Amino acid sequence: MNASQAPRQRRTPNHDPEGRRADVLVAARRLFAKRGYAQTSIRAIAQEADVNHALVVTYFGGKEALFMEAVGRFQIPPAALQGSTEGMGARIARAYMERWENMADDDPWMALVRSSLSHEASYELLRTELEAQQTVPLRATLGDTGDGPRRAAIVECLIAGMIMARYIYRVEPATSLPAPAFEAAFANSLQQAVSGPIPGIGESGRAP
Repeated sequence: MNASQAPRQRRTPNHDPEGRRADVLVAARRLFAKRGYAQTSIRAIAQEADVNHALVVTYFGGKEALFMEAVGRFQIPPAALQGSTEGMGARIARAYMERWENMADDDPWMALVRSSLSHEASYELLRTELEAQQTVPLRATLGDTGDGPRRAAIVECLIAGMIMARYIYRVEPATSLPAPAFEAAFANSLQQAVSGPIPGIGESGRAP
């Protein structure tokens, strides 16, 4: 039996805890991307990583926490929300276009979005994460009273629509539109939501 055919040797967790933890994250990312959030279990991840099921629970606590650590959390960059609302639409558009244009097709985050359409636990996880990623920082910037929450909600809808149309459902011509042109149009829509005149909403997104 040559080296390539030799069975994989299980490392003792106590001897290499960081290595085992890294193995679990790699296995989790691979399975979440392949099977989706709903169809991936802690036990399957443990088997893929060649570790004990209990060890995964010890490291991460549960599937939700493991998923978020495996794929990473994304939040609107503070620099995009700081300062004047002028140009904020372009800054937000740049942050999301950069993230999604460079995202691999098998990224587990895409799997979560798809799973959330038909799986309650996936939906709850996505909703909770989006609140932390978008709702909280947007309301802190645009104001939590007056017109702020409504403008923040419109910004979130525009972001969600952009992601679903261009990257999840791949609706044409949204998908094939060159990224710079798409980003410019997206930025204009976001800026309108942030500070432009909207029926029933004042000219400033910030609370009076």
